[in-house]
Amino acid sequence: MAFRFLRKDHFAGPVATYTLLHFPLRHIRWALARMGERRLTLTPPPGAIFSRMLGCGLHGFSPLPDLRLYALVASWESTEAALHFFNSGYFAPYTAHTTEHYTVLMAPLQSHGQWDGVNPFTTSAPTVASPEDPLLVLTRATIHTRKLLDFWRHVPQARAGLQDSPGLLYAQGIGENPFTQQATVSIWKNSDSVKQFAYQRTAHKDIVRLTRERNWYREELFARFVPLATQGTMEGKDMLEEYFEIYT
Repeated sequence: MAFRFLRKDHFAGPVATYTLLHFPLRHIRWALARMGERRLTLTPPPGAIFSRMLGCGLHGFSPLPDLRLYALVASWESTEAALHFFNSGYFAPYTAHTTEHYTVLMAPLQSHGQWDGVNPFTTSAPTVASPEDPLLVLTRATIHTRKLLDFWRHVPQARAGLQDSPGLLYAQGIGENPFTQQATVSIWKNSDSVKQFAYQRTAHKDIVRLTRERNWYREELFARFVPLATQGTMEGKDMLEEYFEIYT
């Protein structure tokens, strides 16, 4: 399945990908076994700088996992390296067991913090986004064990503040561990939508303040990306479908 590019210009630096894999009930055991092996985490594919296979929260952000849905987050030396992986026999066994799969290829715009002691999305030549570009935002944190109850008590507030935000196209909670290692991926219509959520939504500002005051996180990372191309569908559609008419 070929990638469809949103932008005509070729991005020359390192890129990242976000992939969703949706498995039918009959292949759940197979999917769990691949997660248990941590194959793509412990042995990154050729051309990958970093890769993590992650579980997804039930109904988006529940600490209970959706056993049919998994995510792969990776960074790559180049666009060519990423495309080679997704069109190779290395990735084919995963897609062969899915009902659907969807990948966003993206260029790093901004990244700070650490994930397992490194920043996998840092680049010396970040891409430049226009005001009309959609954005993908990734946040990831390891929660202090002693702060878990306090953190999860405020998750419904954070979820409500995110899910009804204007300009939000998609949001999903993911993580290596459903209780202590959490990440959120969201896709937005444009930079103004992200700014409105970050600086004008009271619920989000309250969560940011509580995060600092209560020192929930032992490690955290925040990154923004500009989507370059997509492959596949999720729930029968391409989340960035409307943007292809702009760039192609």
